[in-house]
Amino acid sequence: MQDIMHLIRIHAPAERVYEAITTADGIRQWWTRDAAIEPKIGAAGEFGFYGKRFIVKLAVEELNPVTHVRWRVTNAVWPGSDIAFDLKGDGNETTLLFAHRGFPGADEAYAGASTRWGFYLLSLKRYVQTGTGSPNPDDGELV
Repeated sequence: MQDIMHLIRIHAPAERVYEAITTADGIRQWWTRDAAIEPKIGAAGEFGFYGKRFIVKLAVEELNPVTHVRWRVTNAVWPGSDIAFDLKGDGNETTLLFAHRGFPGADEAYAGASTRWGFYLLSLKRYVQTGTGSPNPDDGELV
C-alpha cells in the first residue's frame, strides 16, 4: 500500500485550523464548495468536485479537538483508504501532518491525488492565514 503524506506549517492557531478541517463551512473555503459534513464521530460526509463528476464519500472516524481528525473513505473513489490530519499547535503556529493512506499502488491515480492534496493543503494554509483559499471549482485544472 502507498501513502500520501504532507507536512506544512500554518501561521494560525490550531483551533482555527481544526475548525477549517472539521466543518462544512470551513471545508468550502479551501477544499471544495460542494461539501456536506458534521463535526461528530460517525457522521457521513460527501464532497463533490467538477460538477459532481468526482464524489468523495467518507465517515468521520476520529475527532480529538484541536489535535487529530481521521476520516475513512466509504465509496469506490479511494476504496479502503483513511485520511488523517494531525495538528500540533504552539500559540499562533500550527504544524499539520497530513496522511492519505491505503492506495493500492503508486500509479497515475496516486500521483494525481498527491498533487491535488498538496495544492489543497496550501489552499487551507492560505485560507486560515488570509481568509481566502482556492477550493474546487476555483482551483482550475491541476493536471
